[in-house]
Amino acid sequence: EFHGYFRAGFSSNTKGGDADAFQAPGAYSKFRLGNEVETYGEIELDNNWVNPDHNDTWFKTVTMLAVVAPRNNSFDTPTGFAVREAFGQAGHFVPSQPELSVWAGERYYRRRDSHIIDFFYQDTSGYGAGFEDLKLGGKLKLAVAYLGGSRELNDGEVTNIGRPVKNMFDIRLYDVPAGKGSLEFWLIPSFAVSGDEDPGATGNHSGIGGGVFYFLPFLGGFNEASVQYGYAGSANFSPSFESIAHDGWLFRFVDRATIQATPNLSLTWSAVFQLDNKDGDDFRDPDTGKANSSLGNLWISAGARPVYNFTKYTGIAFDAGLDVVKPQTPGSKYGELGTFSIAPLIRPGMDFWARPEIRVFLTFAKWSDSIKGAVGGDAFKNQTYGLTSGVQFESWW
Repeated sequence: EFHGYFRAGFSSNTKGGDADAFQAPGAYSKFRLGNEVETYGEIELDNNWVNPDHNDTWFKTVTMLAVVAPRNNSFDTPTGFAVREAFGQAGHFVPSQPELSVWAGERYYRRRDSHIIDFFYQDTSGYGAGFEDLKLGGKLKLAVAYLGGSRELNDGEVTNIGRPVKNMFDIRLYDVPAGKGSLEFWLIPSFAVSGDEDPGATGNHSGIGGGVFYFLPFLGGFNEASVQYGYAGSANFSPSFESIAHDGWLFRFVDRATIQATPNLSLTWSAVFQLDNKDGDDFRDPDTGKANSSLGNLWISAGARPVYNFTKYTGIAFDAGLDVVKPQTPGSKYGELGTFSIAPLIRPGMDFWARPEIRVFLTFAKWSDSIKGAVGGDAFKNQTYGLTSGVQFESWW
């Protein structure tokens, strides 16, 4: 099997230079239509060793390579090259559990993302092993995975255990009937030993987290609302190491939807409300020494992308979004960034997800004085607005 994802194109700003993305400092993502300034691709090769139809016992391996390039010329040297997936999987080996599968290696693990902002708000991808789709009765299913990560030591750093390791368990109970939709319950305890001499162990890498997700079929598509909370080492919702205070936490609400309102009109929207206090209640302003009195770092994101097809293959997309950020630093101000993009397009169908998609676009952004100089690159560092235009293709298969 051959799978993949690629996007590539070129854009420039109204000053005549290469475009920089418009993203609010402190936001975990940006509204992406007309606002992606790199070539990014993933190439996946799967080999089915036994039974590619998966109607009996089957075995397969998955390998995915990813590349990022700055699209400066026609023979760009990649700025990033990585192995993103390399795992083996087997299923239907227990006659009474035909859907059950096991895996081990490195993989994208049951991720969720809000497409129009390219934000993977549930993502414990990494190295580990586990099982999926264990039926518990009715539609109810269980998946459990172990995932691990380690921290590289800088020059001169030593510990009595070598590189510190973080261990996370990902436990999911899903397809829980709830009215016309379904629920998923998620739990992620994490455990870590930092080492007696680890200078980088500024926080607690053990912790607990999880969430609840409600999925509802809706107008030819779906709507999903979720609430997540992570404490201490689980406050980044990931097996990767991050310096988090012993009392640090993160709260996140996400609502996303994609619908087919009419045969010609599709629409997706995204809303995120996030508060985090990962620096802990003992955070102090480095200039004044005063203790933090805020709730933490704030990020709010809301927007939508309607796509209207004039014919089966031609259409136009509009993308509008607003980000609001406020850092935890005492005395800091709110920052706002709004973007609007328009993109005539050609694609092989009227469904929102129809790809490949070929676009031309115009993107306008406006931001507040409080984040002036931190948005839009050098071209707009002395302004609170910017305009870019370009071309792009995007495809997955």
